[in-house]
This record gives sequence, C-alpha cells and structure tokens, in this order.
Amino acid sequence: MKKGLSKEIKSNDRANSGILYFCGFRYWTASLLPALVGTTLPFWLNPQSFSFKWLEAFEFLILTALLHGGFSFLYALVEKRFTAKWTKARLLWTGIICLSTALLIGLHLNTILQLNLNVQKNIFLFWLAGTIFTGLLYIAPPISFFRRIGGEILISVGFGLMPVLGAYLVQAGDLTRTVYIAAMPLVVSTGLWVWIAELINRPEDEITGRSTMVTLFTPIFSGRIATLIIVIILYAVLILSVFGRTSLHPLSLIALITIGLAIKIVAVSWKGFADAARMLNARKYAFIIHLAFCIIIIVSSLVSILI
Repeated sequence: MKKGLSKEIKSNDRANSGILYFCGFRYWTASLLPALVGTTLPFWLNPQSFSFKWLEAFEFLILTALLHGGFSFLYALVEKRFTAKWTKARLLWTGIICLSTALLIGLHLNTILQLNLNVQKNIFLFWLAGTIFTGLLYIAPPISFFRRIGGEILISVGFGLMPVLGAYLVQAGDLTRTVYIAAMPLVVSTGLWVWIAELINRPEDEITGRSTMVTLFTPIFSGRIATLIIVIILYAVLILSVFGRTSLHPLSLIALITIGLAIKIVAVSWKGFADAARMLNARKYAFIIHLAFCIIIIVSSLVSILI
C-alpha cells in the first residue's frame, strides 16, 4: 500500500514536471505569505517615521519569489529530478539566473532603503547574505541539510522568519526584538507542516538512509508525543506574541479557531502516524493552519489603519 502510494505520488510529480513544478510553485505560500506579514506588521507596530513603501514592497515580493524559485530549481537538481526537457544544465542555470536576479534586486533595495538612526548601514545586505546562506546550507552538497537532522529547523527559519524580517526591514528601516517575536508563530507553524510531511516520508527516508529529526526518535514518539508538543508550542507562542510584548495585534488571537484542525492533526498522527494515506489529511490540516495564521496576522495588522 505504502509503495503503491509512493509510486503514485512520484508518477504525478513526473506528469506535472513543468516550470511551475520545478520552481516550487505549490509551496510559495510558505515564503510569500510570511513576506506579506512582515510588510504589514509596521501598520500595527508603528515604527519611527513609518510610511508605506509600495515600490519596495513589490520588489521584495519579487525578490522572495525568485529566491524561493531559484533554490527550488537547485533542490530538484540535487535530488536528481531532472527530465529529458528539464536537464541538469537547465535546472542549474535556471536556478542561478533566479538567484542572481534576486541578488540584483536586493542590491537595489539596499541602495534605496531608508534606515532609522543608529541602524547598520548595510543591514539589508546582511539579511540577504544570511537568507542565501541558509538556502545553500539546506540544499548544496556536501552539507545538504535537507538530508540531515536539523534541516527542519533550517527550513522553518528560512521560510517562517527570514521573509518576515526582510519585509519589515524594507518598510520600517529597522529590526527589533518585537519583530522576531512576531515571526515565531510562523516559524512553528512552518515546522509543524514540515514535521507532518516528514512523518509521511519516514518509511522511504529510512530505506534511502536520509536522516531527519523524525527518524531520530522512535516512530511512536515522533508520531504522537513530538507532534503534540509542536502543536502546544504553536498556540503558546501565538498567545505570548500577543500578550508578551504585544508583537502581534490582539485580533491575531482569532487564529485560535484553528485549534480544531490542530486537534485533528494530533488525532490522526496519534493513531495513523505509520499510515501515509491517513497522514496526507494531517498535512493538509497543517497547511491550512499555516495559511490561516498568515492571513489572520496580515488582516489584523491592517485593521490598525482603521483604528
């Protein structure tokens, strides 16, 4: 059953192996929505001399999409997902072109960035370098953290934290501890999404020798206890982000309505963590939770304009 499901998924992947597939289009919400969170947070946090920058916001979203797409092409190359049409060379050069274009946009943003007083002059370049370095650590051999324990943390930070920080920096010209705290619910919700995906892939990972934090523990602990702990942390971080330093607008607590989906994730993984077919539903719930968190935080920040 598991082998049949795996073959079916791979067959569907090959059938959909166009440019959108290789640029990771199915997962763009994981990076673009956090970028929108960082873009709208200043409306709530109201940093010094803040005025919304439309052009810079648009450029940053393009930058985020290019970074995501570029690393997705390189990931497909490293994972040997090339086809007759999308050869090794085509995947490599498309990825390099995307990342190079993103770098040029980043350099342009750095030159027009309006920073607050006492802020490091090239802070955006440090952010850009850190983001690219994170992506390379996750994908590029010989490290390739996507095959190693700790890759889950790296991708959660890369998707959940870095886009929020970069987008906020573009709008506010500064970074504070409050922004880091505001991004934590997205880091954990991304981590939950990744964790469930790895539970689904565990049998195949054990066969191929790929190490993940899911394979580090016993199947029962990873499927039951660890999933429950991540869910608890997710909602605890959301509440602390609102009440701790008011990093998020109080209306962000509307995201608590997703607890029902979180309970379903725990219930499914508690009994069916070894059943890939059942865990696909849990992964869908994790995706919806991440989507809901991002949209609710974005809307709640924008509500500040009206109050």
